[in-house]
Amino acid sequence: MPDNNIYNNIHKVNKTGISIILPAYNEEKRIKRTISDLRSYLKSKKYLYEIIVVDDGSTDRTINVLKDMLASDLRIITITRSGKGTAVKEGVLSANYEYVFFMDADLSTDVGEITKFINIFKKEKDLGVIIGSRYLPNGSVIIQPPFRNFVGKTFSFVKSKLLGINFYDSQCGFKAFRLDVGKKIFSKSVIKGFSFDVEILYIALLNNIKVKEVSVEWRHKPGGHVNIIADSIPMLIELFQIFLNKNKYYF
Repeated sequence: MPDNNIYNNIHKVNKTGISIILPAYNEEKRIKRTISDLRSYLKSKKYLYEIIVVDDGSTDRTINVLKDMLASDLRIITITRSGKGTAVKEGVLSANYEYVFFMDADLSTDVGEITKFINIFKKEKDLGVIIGSRYLPNGSVIIQPPFRNFVGKTFSFVKSKLLGINFYDSQCGFKAFRLDVGKKIFSKSVIKGFSFDVEILYIALLNNIKVKEVSVEWRHKPGGHVNIIADSIPMLIELFQIFLNKNKYYF
């Protein structure tokens, strides 16, 4: 649960508070750069912020690197290897500030998109969720292998037909929530794997939460943990699990 004193103080000083959730699995080679880049950007914008790294059972030196970077703006949550969906859920449920973002540890999405999303939230008061998109027709920057593109579009087709979710890009690892909305949604989520993005959007739509898809600048970076071939079948199975769980998702 959020610390009410912290949350109230955000509004008293009229500053924007941001919780950044980073799910991490064996990220020793790039987590330091990611946190440094985030700190630099968030401080330059004078945001109140916290960075929450949820380590999903890493077997390398990720935890050691994180401990070397510990400060008041960084929290580390460790869980037994469970999957990205579980890691993000743990982070969101522990967030304190008014805007909650989760993003991939490789920062494939430009950090400048944080401010763009916050400005949209401030203009559209009824908006609960903003999702980044690589595939909107108005000009996202996409640099990724063609086969990955193909698999992503196939997944989107099945998702649309089965669940009626018609966003261009449900799987982009850059999403933002208002604090109360994010906690409600993730309190209902159960998918542990990579299809958790679809599940949280499905929960939002079933509960009439307004979701907006926004084009982001995104670049594929090697070294990710999604095996586009091996993970495709489990992700499709998860779509059917989401479909069967429909009645459990209402608030």
